[in-house]
Amino acid sequence: MKHYPPASHQERTTTREIALFIFVLLVMSILYGTPRLFAQGFSSAFLMETGIDCLMMTIACFPIWWLHFRMLAHLPMKTRFALHILTAFLYYAIWAGLYYLYNPMVGLPAMSSKQLFQNIGPNLLFYIQVFSSLHIDLFFREREAQQLREQELRDLAYRGEINALKAQIQPHFLFNTLNSISASLPAEQEHSRVLIARLADTFRYALLSTQQDLAPLSQELDFMHTYLSLEKGRFGKRLAYSIECAEGAEEVLIPPMLLQPFVENAIKHGIEPSIEGGSVSIRCIKESNAAGIYIENTGSPYIGNPEDLFLGKGVGVKNTAKRLENQFGEKLQIFVNDQGGLTIHFRIPY
Repeated sequence: MKHYPPASHQERTTTREIALFIFVLLVMSILYGTPRLFAQGFSSAFLMETGIDCLMMTIACFPIWWLHFRMLAHLPMKTRFALHILTAFLYYAIWAGLYYLYNPMVGLPAMSSKQLFQNIGPNLLFYIQVFSSLHIDLFFREREAQQLREQELRDLAYRGEINALKAQIQPHFLFNTLNSISASLPAEQEHSRVLIARLADTFRYALLSTQQDLAPLSQELDFMHTYLSLEKGRFGKRLAYSIECAEGAEEVLIPPMLLQPFVENAIKHGIEPSIEGGSVSIRCIKESNAAGIYIENTGSPYIGNPEDLFLGKGVGVKNTAKRLENQFGEKLQIFVNDQGGLTIHFRIPY
C-alpha cells in the first residue's frame, strides 16, 4: 500500500490538468479554424465543416494526452519527447479513423489518399501546438515543485545546523559522565557496564549524524544493532531482532539516523503493547539501481490505517518520509503485513 498525497490535492491537480487541456484545445481550435473561415467565408456549411474538423482533432488528442501525461508520466522528459514522433502518427491515424466512420454517416465519400496526405501538415501543426503548450506548463509546474523541495531542504538543513549546535554543547561531559558511571559499577554488574557503553556509542553516532550528510548503510546498520541491543536490555525475551543485508547493498549512502524512527515506531506499536512481545527485522536487498530497505515487526496487531502515521502528531515518520521524497524522490510505503504488524519499505538509489 503506497502513501499518496491527500485525495483533495490529487483531485485539485487532476481537475487543473484536465481544465488546462480543454482550454488549450479550445484555443488551438480557434487559432486553427479562424484563418480558414476568413479565407473561405463564414457560410454555415463551412462553419460546420471547420467545427467538425476541430472536434475530430480534439477527440484524437485525448488518448495521446492520457498516454503522455498519465500512463507514461513517470518516464524522463527526453524519452517522452522522443515518443511524440510515434504518437503523432497515432494521433493522425485516430483522426483519419474518425473521418472513416463519420463520412458515411453523413453521406460524404471516404477521404482519398490525396486528401489524407494534404491534411498531414495542418494536423501535425495542431498536434505540436497543443502538446508544446502542455509540456511548457508541465515544465514550469515541475520547476516550481522543485524550488519548493529545495526550499524545504534548505529549511531542514538550517534546522539541522541548529540541532547540531545544540548537540555539540558539552558532548564530552556526557561521555565522561557515562564512563564514570560505568567505572563505578562493580565487576558483577558487567551487563550494566555493557549497556552503558552501548548507550555512549548511541550518543556518539547521534552526534556524528549532525556532522555528515550521508553515511554507508553498513554504518547505519551497525548503529541499529547497538540501538536494538539496548532495547533488548529493556524488553528482554519480549524482543527478538534480526538485521540482514545483501552483498553490495551495504555500500549505498544514506542519511544518518534514517532508520531509527522506523525501528522506534515498530517497537512502540508492535513490541511495547504486547505481553508476549514480538520481533523487529531489518532487511536490505538490491533492487536494480537501488537498495531496497524493509523494516518489519510482529507483536501487537496494528489497529487503524497505516497512512495515519503520516498525519499524526508524531514527527519521526512524517519528517523522514518528507526527507526521502525531497532528497531522493522516493515514496515511503507502509502496510500491514501477514502477522498483523507493520512493514515499511523504501528505496535508496545508488
